[in-house]
Amino acid sequence: MIINFNMGEKMRFLLISVLALSITTFAQEDNSREFADGVIELTTVKVKTNFLQDYLDGIEQTWVAAAKIQQEMGIISNYNVYIGNDGSTVYLTQTYPSWANKAPWTDEQTAEFQKKFDAVMSQEDNTKMAQSYEDIREIVSVELIGRLIFN
Repeated sequence: MIINFNMGEKMRFLLISVLALSITTFAQEDNSREFADGVIELTTVKVKTNFLQDYLDGIEQTWVAAAKIQQEMGIISNYNVYIGNDGSTVYLTQTYPSWANKAPWTDEQTAEFQKKFDAVMSQEDNTKMAQSYEDIREIVSVELIGRLIFN
């Protein structure tokens, strides 16, 4: 038996088939994985050859110091510095406990951070340090990534 559909019937059949398949697929989806709370900001930095130690010394005074303050303030829950096996790629991570923590800071948070950071490093020293980075590193990417938990 040959079923003869006109064009409208073919489209209707195709649409119903796609909907039925998607509902079936959705119903079969299990909860084998879920996103963990929070978000991680991953910055990839390429450092010029023979300048890795200088860069790490610099970020210890600036980026790490700032991350410690942000952690004390509850803005981030964790931070890390990783070095790639090529010896010139540095990965900086800051873990935010929620997307809300990634939102722009309030004026009060900004003032509190600035006061604490100024106690660690003067604005002039920070500016000089930041300008020296331009000669020895390139920021390759800044990404927001989520962590998956497999149940």
